[in-house]
Amino acid sequence: MQFNEKINLLMKMANTTNTKLADALGIDPSLVSRWRTGAREPSDDSRYIKLIGIYFASQAKQDFQRVAMLELTGHQMEDKNVDEPIIANYLTRWLSDESKISPKSIQILLDSIGSAGNTVQAIHEVPLPSEPSGQPVHTQSFSGIQGLRAATVKLLMHALNSPKNQTKLYLYSDESMDWIIEDPEFAKQWIFLMSANIRRGMHIEIIHTLSRDSNELAAAVQRWLPFYMTGSIVSYYYPEKRDDMFNHTSFVLEGEATAFSTSVRGQNRDTIRYIYATDPSVVSGGEETFKRQLQLCKPLVRTATGRNPRSYVDEQISLFSSASGSGVGMQGMLLSGMPPELLDRMLQRHEIPGEERKTILEQQMKRLELMHQHLERKDFQMVISLPRITDVLKGKVTAIVPELITQQPFTYLPMEYHEHLMAVIDLLERHDRLEICILPNKHMLHNVQIFAMQNSGLLVLKHRDPKFVFISEQKDLISAMIGFMRQVSSRIPKRERNKAYVLEKLRDFAKRVEEGSAMRMLP
Repeated sequence: MQFNEKINLLMKMANTTNTKLADALGIDPSLVSRWRTGAREPSDDSRYIKLIGIYFASQAKQDFQRVAMLELTGHQMEDKNVDEPIIANYLTRWLSDESKISPKSIQILLDSIGSAGNTVQAIHEVPLPSEPSGQPVHTQSFSGIQGLRAATVKLLMHALNSPKNQTKLYLYSDESMDWIIEDPEFAKQWIFLMSANIRRGMHIEIIHTLSRDSNELAAAVQRWLPFYMTGSIVSYYYPEKRDDMFNHTSFVLEGEATAFSTSVRGQNRDTIRYIYATDPSVVSGGEETFKRQLQLCKPLVRTATGRNPRSYVDEQISLFSSASGSGVGMQGMLLSGMPPELLDRMLQRHEIPGEERKTILEQQMKRLELMHQHLERKDFQMVISLPRITDVLKGKVTAIVPELITQQPFTYLPMEYHEHLMAVIDLLERHDRLEICILPNKHMLHNVQIFAMQNSGLLVLKHRDPKFVFISEQKDLISAMIGFMRQVSSRIPKRERNKAYVLEKLRDFAKRVEEGSAMRMLP
């Protein structure tokens, strides 16, 4: 019985819908639908297999349901009084025990065993070949963690001394990253050499591996963040779990040098040998291996820096247009929902040329259209904070949308902020699927704006100089970011997340801005 047949049977037994199962697993119902049709299938070690087992075990409330599930998984009906976690374990094993080897392959194997005879020739009957001769190469060998550090320093110094400025560095390692951070002096040296090479124009491609757990993957990205902010790094990840037997490290300076090793997981670090080579055949072999690995990988993190953060708007459009799941956003300053006519007036006030204004406004209208379309189909939670009323009235509040697009400083006039806030209120009134939470300023992350869409991607914008956009479509990072933002919003008391309460608070703030602005205009 295939996985799709099994899950269909369980759903029928438990009278469960795609939506119910999807809610229990925290996924989009379309994924459940693909499981049921056989279009998709989770791997045997997927966390969803265990969660599915737990869910259906929890649905077996009646004795007849428990008996049916026990018999289905090959256990006795007399076991019906076993605890729910045990039934969940039975279901988990049953869901993942279908062999991927076809019956035909097994038949061929058995036939071969049955007909096997003594067909191996005696060794003396085969003439020995002449001993092969390979190409001699010069290499250097380094041992243990200190050896890895030494080989890495040698490679980076080779790059620094190279007559080429635009060098390329390919990095892959599924070893622990402790070798970089355990020694503070080496960490400083490593950062200095990497930074010096990046300043000379080095471009870096790095593959992260999911052999690490998700926390280690996030930590790996975090440790590389200062280099991501230069815009000189492109990163990828291999989407499948690798076996737990081998570790592999390969650092390749294109056309120049390479440092590499292979070891067995758990091997004494002092016995691992790191080979450093500059022989062209060895270096080109390392390049080809890395490029082949890259074909099996997916992008992990993309970045935009300098003037490029205006691409944040394009990425946001792409995110909304491709979104298949619910989303969350965190905005320390208002970013969503700015009316095009307000944006146009602000651009005119800053004397932005007509053609450029036209392009910007078309882009803004597209963003709003996609946001409305998304809210017709999917939930979106937006966490915002409100500035101090005195800052609004003094015209000190940054207007991120025009500032981001034009790379010029923009602040709201009091009634411009009022107009944008009223547009957000209108958005909340029009869409039942939109939830806005008002977070106290002391809990808000004021340096970043965040958007994340389940099953699609995430965007993090650092809107203060130096501006920086962090983009990823890696599912664990997306889920972790969504979980983090929902955890932040959960700090808000439940009654203060009620739509009526939020609308009243926003209207009251807008009224105070309007009245304060009117008072300032009095002679």
